[in-house]
Amino acid sequence: MYSRTIKKEQKNYFGYEFNTFTFRSFNWLHEMFYKNGKKVISPNIEKYITPLALAIFIMDDGGWTKSGVRISTNNFKLEEVQLLAEIFKRKYNLDCTIQKIETIGQYSLYIKSSSMPSLRNLILPYLHPSMYYKLGL
Repeated sequence: MYSRTIKKEQKNYFGYEFNTFTFRSFNWLHEMFYKNGKKVISPNIEKYITPLALAIFIMDDGGWTKSGVRISTNNFKLEEVQLLAEIFKRKYNLDCTIQKIETIGQYSLYIKSSSMPSLRNLILPYLHPSMYYKLGL
């Protein structure tokens, strides 16, 4: 813990600071998801898209709309978002659409309402209760 006084404002601010370890044994994960400093969807991602991984993806980047789930995939190329949609369909029979958003060249992945019962059955065991709203619950 540390404190810092801003003389101009005569206020004391407190904060916490900590360090973490890095392990080279995890570098392959970084290399799979980052190319030239930019996040990418690896062509071999399918084997890593488990129900747990999908739950984490939705808890992080997903959001409930009126009847389905939109996943913010804004920073990925169209081809990468298409790959995710194909994987979701092939592995879990989830019907998805790709929606162009206002920012040029950015897309979001929408899981249709017809797939919501399947999606809920698939990922609910892995979802933290505070995140149920992301599935409209």
